[in-house]
Amino acid sequence: MRAIFFLITLLLIQSTTCRSFAGESGEWAKEAALLHGETHKARRIEVISPDKRKVAVISGVTLGVRMDGKNLTVTGHTEIETLAEMQWSADSSAFFITESYGGAVGDWHVTVYLLGEKKVESYDVTQKAFPAFKKHFVCIEPEDPNFGALKWLEGSKKLLVAAEVPPHSSCPEMGKLRGYVIEVPSGNILKEYEEDKLRTIFGEYFGNRLSR
Repeated sequence: MRAIFFLITLLLIQSTTCRSFAGESGEWAKEAALLHGETHKARRIEVISPDKRKVAVISGVTLGVRMDGKNLTVTGHTEIETLAEMQWSADSSAFFITESYGGAVGDWHVTVYLLGEKKVESYDVTQKAFPAFKKHFVCIEPEDPNFGALKWLEGSKKLLVAAEVPPHSSCPEMGKLRGYVIEVPSGNILKEYEEDKLRTIFGEYFGNRLSR
């Protein structure tokens, strides 16, 4: 009887644990790993860094990071929404998480995590792009733009993000995009792309949400 109980428990744990799969495509970034889950169910997702030394772990709604088998202290934003995706930088020194605080429509936000020897620090890197993009659209009701990370550039020094007019009926230009190359971690805007040019240059990296 005890053996049967142990087997059932093991199967339940395995059913709620997963790693990133190459065939999955992120909503914003094609190469991002999905972190989807349901708040009332146990969620455990592990995404391994390119150098195989680090692992980002989502346990329930809590973010943790291990390096060489040891847990690192994660500062700042650690509670991850169930509609989210993440991607490591090529140099394995950082990762971003794009997540929604209100379902598929939004609000979508980007957080960057930079790894040190003993801790991981989180940064809101779109604080300067936020007001810059709001100048490009007007909605009938007050609306905030959505932001999604698309691609790391130059290792972890720069991040390409897409800003989106929220798909609400109060926004005549709903779905309109603009791209920003952002310096990490300062958030300084290094370059901007109108939607047509953004799609032409970086369209191959778009996830399901932006591929139209």
